[in-house]
Amino acid sequence: MRGVICMNDQSVSEKSYYKTMLAIAIPVSIQSLFQASLSVVDQFMVGRLGADAIAAVGLGSRFPSIFLVTLGAVGATTSIMVAQYWGQKDDKNIKNVVGGNLLFGAIITAIFSVISLLFSKQVLGMYTNDMKIVGLGSEYLIINAIGYIPMLLITIYAAVLRSTDHVKSPMYAGVFAVLMNTFLNYLLIFGNFGLPKMGFLGTAYATTITRFLEAAILMVFTYANKYPGAYKIKDMFKIPVSFMKNILVIASPLLVNEFMWALGETMYSIVYGRMGTNEVASMTLTYPIQNLSIGLFTGVSSAAGIMIGSKLGSGEDGLAFKYSKKFIRMGIVGSVIWGVVLVAGSNLYISIFNIPSALKECTFNLLVMYSIVLWIKVSNMIIGGGILRSGGKTKYTLFLDMLGTWGIGVPIGFISAFILKLPIQWVYLLISGEELVRLIIGLKLMYSKKWMNRLTQCA
Repeated sequence: MRGVICMNDQSVSEKSYYKTMLAIAIPVSIQSLFQASLSVVDQFMVGRLGADAIAAVGLGSRFPSIFLVTLGAVGATTSIMVAQYWGQKDDKNIKNVVGGNLLFGAIITAIFSVISLLFSKQVLGMYTNDMKIVGLGSEYLIINAIGYIPMLLITIYAAVLRSTDHVKSPMYAGVFAVLMNTFLNYLLIFGNFGLPKMGFLGTAYATTITRFLEAAILMVFTYANKYPGAYKIKDMFKIPVSFMKNILVIASPLLVNEFMWALGETMYSIVYGRMGTNEVASMTLTYPIQNLSIGLFTGVSSAAGIMIGSKLGSGEDGLAFKYSKKFIRMGIVGSVIWGVVLVAGSNLYISIFNIPSALKECTFNLLVMYSIVLWIKVSNMIIGGGILRSGGKTKYTLFLDMLGTWGIGVPIGFISAFILKLPIQWVYLLISGEELVRLIIGLKLMYSKKWMNRLTQCA
């Protein structure tokens, strides 16, 4: 009889796990997939304008990507802390989390805005020697930078809503943003319905306009429904100094981590950009597929961080560790299957672009290499972006990313491209080797259980 009860309890536990996981993962993944599909549409529209336009958009979006990734560290800090305080039913400290992270995010946004608006040509000059691309890309960067402020609000409030069981609101706002961005791209890139024909700059204007609209929708959802995060401005910024220090302990490694990782990705872009315009155009064409693939599994990573963090916050360490192993297995199986689908559909994707056959072949080779390493990338995203961070041990992810990106990836990139002079697909595969090293170390850290930590803060 006791065995039957245990089996029933286990069945209920499994059911509860999958129900909660899907409730978080599906809306997050849907939003991420819609956003990724937008980049496919963007690339399709810009792809009709030629290799220069593709390269300009690809390189012009690199610095905003550093901003978004760095800002993502503030969002991750918000999510980690809110998930644990939500598990403790501590609304007062959730308010402190929102206010403190808005302050940190505002400082980061101001720094990136100044650089993007005042030094756009110098930024683009780091990526390529082609002055035509520098000029075109710098215009794209300036327009994009205007949308940095609403991105701060989107990042913080989406993190709060997802971590407090209100994941559908960010999904609705995100889906609206994708549809609106696609429509505006159609209008502004080609000058439809009597609007001026802006070419590739139309996609920058469309993105910026959409960010303001998405931020407004999220704020309306939050305050109209009185969700967590719907605090008065004067109350949000009454934060104890001790609490700000607590935020700093978690946020600082994440900020350094994400910024340095993004800077490492920039170094990869410099490698590809200085290999030639065709090489960077080819790599740019793979970005929508990369974003689509990662977006598909973003929900799993987000669910891991939120669910495991909530269990840690309520003192259920055994269940938190059990969840972590389940998430890893799910990510590996799903990404292997998706990798096979990618290889099978690569030629169909490439065929939509008006590009030379040599560029198509290079893009196909890169997509095959990406499919091979996808399961490793997804596993690292779940371990580093979800599991290890859920306990607030952000120094672990800092160590993993710094070792992988700067200790292995960047040196290999420069050696393989400029000393060995290998084709771009082999350069990419060798660079991706750092992911395997991070996975091995990340699994050891996960099984050590040293990351399992309950955040406490006296108000």
